[in-house]
Amino acid sequence: MNFLHSPSAAVSRTYSLQLPVITLLLLLITGFARAETGKPPDPESVETGRQLYNSYCIACHKRDGVGEPTVPWSIRRPDLVEAMPLNETSHAWHHGDEQLMSIILDGTPRTRVRMPMWRGALSEEQAADLVAYIKSLWSARIIACQGPNHMDCM
Repeated sequence: MNFLHSPSAAVSRTYSLQLPVITLLLLLITGFARAETGKPPDPESVETGRQLYNSYCIACHKRDGVGEPTVPWSIRRPDLVEAMPLNETSHAWHHGDEQLMSIILDGTPRTRVRMPMWRGALSEEQAADLVAYIKSLWSARIIACQGPNHMDCM
């Protein structure tokens, strides 16, 4: 019997096709897919995100998302990671909404030194609202250039 044409292989192929569809439906239902890279945020999400930012982010990323000043290399600790600007002066807009949400919720190996992983404290919807607030700090041009389009705008 040919393994590729066996009943178990057919079942495996069926489930492997269903998984992406189920995942997409769950994302749509939970609101995680509501983040839209390259689109302006809605005012309600911006206001909710502003309130969350003032509670969770402002201590390090500062007012208006300006971030922390860069420490000169000659005196900086090797493990120090400054809170980067989230306004358009840095590269936050090079990332899509989903990636920004992932960084907020799960951090990255580089940022986990200082920035907590907020999953558990914040929901995916709240992370989307934070991204909406961050995007409100960007100009229309930067929003249009956000994510994978950023190299076309340089």
